[in-house]
Amino acid sequence: MPTTDVTIRLLTDTDLPAYKALRDVGLQHDPEAFTSDFDTASALPPATYATRLGQPPDDHFILGAFDASGAMLGAVVCERESQLKKRHEAALVGMIIVPEMRKRGIGKALLTEFDKLVRKLPGLEQVVLSVTASNAHAVGLYEHAGFERYGLQPRAIKVDGQYHDKALMLKLL
Repeated sequence: MPTTDVTIRLLTDTDLPAYKALRDVGLQHDPEAFTSDFDTASALPPATYATRLGQPPDDHFILGAFDASGAMLGAVVCERESQLKKRHEAALVGMIIVPEMRKRGIGKALLTEFDKLVRKLPGLEQVVLSVTASNAHAVGLYEHAGFERYGLQPRAIKVDGQYHDKALMLKLL
């Protein structure tokens, strides 16, 4: 499916069940990519994620990628720091693409729209993220979107007895 068949838009309350379902798939399929675990998160109701909804210039929002039928194919979350000394920073968190739809430009399209929206947040100067360091495709996707690696958190998460490092990345706006 080419990205021309994909619509990128801000999520609303009515999208929360689909977002939760997508998130549950991501947590189950790629447990090393997320700090949340499937068992805990899958037990939560969709309304749990309502605090992530917003529309710039709000400090947080969720972007979703949808196919022509309205099915959610991917999502990404922006969370801006609330502390005064950290207001210049936001975090890109929870990037999820349906496993069978990866490497089709959906992540790139989400990041392009994400960049446009974060630039509407007054006083925002940078966006940070962490990504599983061994996920070369995801690291490359973020680098292509203008993020640069500034550090590595060794043993950042532990899944089934195995540690995974997180690459720490930054994009100046």
